[in-house]
Amino acid sequence: MTQRFLKEVKQQYEALPYPVRDPAEESRRLIQTIGDNLLVVNHFCYRGRRDFQSGFRCLVAGGGTGDSLIYLAEQLRFFDAEIVYLDLSEASRAIAEQRARQRGLTNIRWLTGSIMDLPALGVGQFDYINCSGVLHHLESTEGGLAALNSVLKDDGAMFIMLYGRYGRREVYDMQALLREYLPRDASIPEKIAMGRKLLAALPATNSFRRNIAMWEWEFAADGFGDVGFYDLLLHSQDRCFDVPEIYALAAAEGLHLAGFPMRGERYDPCKLVTDPAVRQRLASMPLPQRQALAEQISSTLRTHEFYLTRRDHTVASLADEDSALLLFWSLLGRHRWMAEQIRPGQAFTYEDGDRSFSMVGNEVCRALLTAMGGNTPIHRIYEQVVATVPGATREVARRELHAIYEFLHPAGYLYILEPGSHGTKLPDYLRSEYVC
Repeated sequence: MTQRFLKEVKQQYEALPYPVRDPAEESRRLIQTIGDNLLVVNHFCYRGRRDFQSGFRCLVAGGGTGDSLIYLAEQLRFFDAEIVYLDLSEASRAIAEQRARQRGLTNIRWLTGSIMDLPALGVGQFDYINCSGVLHHLESTEGGLAALNSVLKDDGAMFIMLYGRYGRREVYDMQALLREYLPRDASIPEKIAMGRKLLAALPATNSFRRNIAMWEWEFAADGFGDVGFYDLLLHSQDRCFDVPEIYALAAAEGLHLAGFPMRGERYDPCKLVTDPAVRQRLASMPLPQRQALAEQISSTLRTHEFYLTRRDHTVASLADEDSALLLFWSLLGRHRWMAEQIRPGQAFTYEDGDRSFSMVGNEVCRALLTAMGGNTPIHRIYEQVVATVPGATREVARRELHAIYEFLHPAGYLYILEPGSHGTKLPDYLRSEYVC
């Protein structure tokens, strides 16, 4: 087996496993990685029709200390499924294994090695591959994606996270400064100590110093500390991507970009500008161009998190009227409650941690929300609206549903799935182990 990875990268993650995790905390909380939520995967990659109960195989490639691994294994705990963990760092693997033992998870197969060796490892084919924050640390991102693609089933899907070009500009400014300032032969602890001292001495005009509030949680004492400082500012291999480069990366492997599940509204430039004429011009552009311009307009996308599939047209659609709708995350199971909050002509504001949204509803909106529990097919919902709301027509119900979907889905609050599959073919996210 060849060991094709950067020596410095392996040394870093043996000395500083990332992200910092305490296995004892598994008894108190479950870290939920949105891209690995199987309802979200189902929506973007399987038209909402996947049955995860039998034989589902996952690969967590570059699993680190185990966030994605643990979340996937917990969701699939009661299903016939296998999760394979692969990472080059034995120290990171040890932490991930401790976390799994703390939870009593037995559906994980453990491997130590490089993503580049996947074609020769004999691990079989996978329905789903997670590779989050890894490919941009390889000697060849393109080679790494090719290795992943070699073990992906024809109807499989990948979740990839890569660093964003514009949202991390000041990070790369600081990395370049530290490369010039630090002795090349300094040890990891020496580089951290000297780097922190330089950071503290920087003037307010420095680009990283100006925006330090955006990044300080990464290396603060109550955050990831020295581990985060090194990973953010001293990494030996750190490559960034913009939207066109992501499309090109996927196309080179014959893959399709199925969507950005993390706050997808940030990839819609029409939601970032206020001038109607500008919006109209942006709306007329092809989707990849709109997404590319959104990244440049906002300049805040520090990472890109997206799905890749071999097959095109894998995203669930309202056009499939045999499908159902499910309000999700903090609105899961609260569809009737939300419908009751709607007062025709009045704004309803929903607070969700550091996020909030407001919407003005009507009687049709109320009737639609009432049926978003994951059991009623869309065509039946339309029939119910026509039967219960005076003056409502099927076309009125359709337009209102599309408006609700375009409002709630990009923010992650509404998904499409096969009727009755939540809790049967999909995990039951109302169970306590998924929300602790």
